[in-house]
Amino acid sequence: MNGSTIVRLPFGDDETLIPVGVVSKDYSLVPHHAVLDIATEALKAAEITPGNVRAQLTLTEYGERMALSLYLPDKYTFDPGDGPMAMCLECLNSVDGSTRFRALMGWFRFVCSNGLIIGVTRSDVRRRHIGDLRLQDVGAVLTSGLKEAETEKKNFECWRKAEITLDQLAPWIEKELRKGWGFKAATRTYHIARSGTDVEIVGQYKGNSPTSIGVRKTKSVPGAPAKCSNLFDVSQILAWLAKERRDVQEQLEWREQIPELIAPLTNRKGA
Repeated sequence: MNGSTIVRLPFGDDETLIPVGVVSKDYSLVPHHAVLDIATEALKAAEITPGNVRAQLTLTEYGERMALSLYLPDKYTFDPGDGPMAMCLECLNSVDGSTRFRALMGWFRFVCSNGLIIGVTRSDVRRRHIGDLRLQDVGAVLTSGLKEAETEKKNFECWRKAEITLDQLAPWIEKELRKGWGFKAATRTYHIARSGTDVEIVGQYKGNSPTSIGVRKTKSVPGAPAKCSNLFDVSQILAWLAKERRDVQEQLEWREQIPELIAPLTNRKGA
């Protein structure tokens, strides 16, 4: 075989060697610890003390994929009116070739751990694992994200001021959201918007729509108001649904789609 087998070494009480992937000889792996080292150096270069940064690391069962979240200090937080949002540098990596390395900036609400992507096109880097990952790659994302933060804050403030009723929201849920994220997500969005509570579908799909199908309440959504009243509330409902996806990569993909999904509402409200 013209390639290398990636193996998870024994860990804790598990003494088994676990193959997690095969990559070609021209595929240069970036170890997870190297990503952490480079991100740490990028923080220092931006004059952010790593000791003041809260880190969260998520690994798949066998360690083949990693998601690193670095929450910047309090001076970078922003409160749109219903609780602080933290700026976060995110790095995603794989050692089995399943995903490209990515670094991007986002905002997170501590009250519900919901995330929103900022400046996706500019504050983002996607690199195949061919050649070394450079400090400049992550540093550019961090620097650009910090510059764009003020613009993003203004966008959030506009969303907070853009009032919307459930009657205005329903057509968008039935059409754009259903098309983008499917029937189930559209149904959950409708009920979270009207009550702040998530649901599961129990009715028959045939002959029903996301706003008419029978549901059963499951749990209150952290940080969600009892009734959605503005575009910022809508964005947080979508961020909650994105966070509920099982796969980290899929969570990221859904979060990236949020600005585009709510664009029709934004245009209608003039936000």
